[in-house]
Amino acid sequence: MKQNSFAFIDGSYDPKYRIYGWGGYLIDQRGFSHIIQGAGNDPNLAKMRNIAGEVLGAKEAVALAQKLHMKKLTIYHDYEGIAAWPSGRWKTKRPLTKEYSQYVQSAMKSGMHVQFSQVKGHSGVHGNEAADQLAKLAVKLFRGS
Repeated sequence: MKQNSFAFIDGSYDPKYRIYGWGGYLIDQRGFSHIIQGAGNDPNLAKMRNIAGEVLGAKEAVALAQKLHMKKLTIYHDYEGIAAWPSGRWKTKRPLTKEYSQYVQSAMKSGMHVQFSQVKGHSGVHGNEAADQLAKLAVKLFRGS
């Protein structure tokens, strides 16, 4: 049975260690769940704090959807820029936002239909809360504690 494919993504940041992270999950067209998670400490990206994680999580969701040959993906996010940069509503001023915007636009030009749905962060939306916890865990694992 085919179902709607979607991903929840979120970002996190540890100011003490200047580590950003992303977390979330993707549900594919067969209903299987795939974890999206990672972290980094690139000084240029760390300036963006948790936004770097949100952007990298969204990009990873699109990349995973492409790898799984998905034609449709809805990304649930709590930061407005995740949808605003690829749509052109916001200007991409940083290298990461430019790269992200171009990546999503390229995926869409190649036939993937990517939709965005903003949810209010820390408001009890289960998928967003789970993504937030995965992002925090990624940061914690990266710093080794």
